[in-house]
Amino acid sequence: MPEIETRVCIDDTLGPYDAKLDPANRWNGWLSPRFTLDTVRKLAARTQEMADEYGNDCVDTIHVIDGGTDSEHEPRVVVLHIRWQWFDEGGKSATSIIQPAEGLYAIGGWEWTWHYATWSCACGSGAVWHEANCQGCGLPRPETAAGEASPDTVAPAADTTV
Repeated sequence: MPEIETRVCIDDTLGPYDAKLDPANRWNGWLSPRFTLDTVRKLAARTQEMADEYGNDCVDTIHVIDGGTDSEHEPRVVVLHIRWQWFDEGGKSATSIIQPAEGLYAIGGWEWTWHYATWSCACGSGAVWHEANCQGCGLPRPETAAGEASPDTVAPAADTTV
């Protein structure tokens, strides 16, 4: 199945974030999204806020480490995933460097409970983010001028079997 562009979230804790994913690539029903570096930076900031609020023992954190530019003047970036709850068992099980594939970073796939972000139509129906029109009445998904969903129209998806 080809990849689609959509938005994903983890309940109301993380996201919604723009992502690209293969809808068939799932872990226990959960999605395995890939993100641009700009989105990874937002995700990293949020995971670190959560660790500050709830403690590192219950929150994985993502870190983006900038390292200047390479010999071709391209930015050098390391994306690091730290699983703090496993830290005392050694660095290998606690850390991963996320390598980009086609410029996108797979964060939390086959580990985290990502699901589609949804939007609510004025008619009362709901749809997953990548459905641009309401299946109930055909109205288009509401968007602001910047292309972002109105904050009050996005909610976590209750059904992840789409």
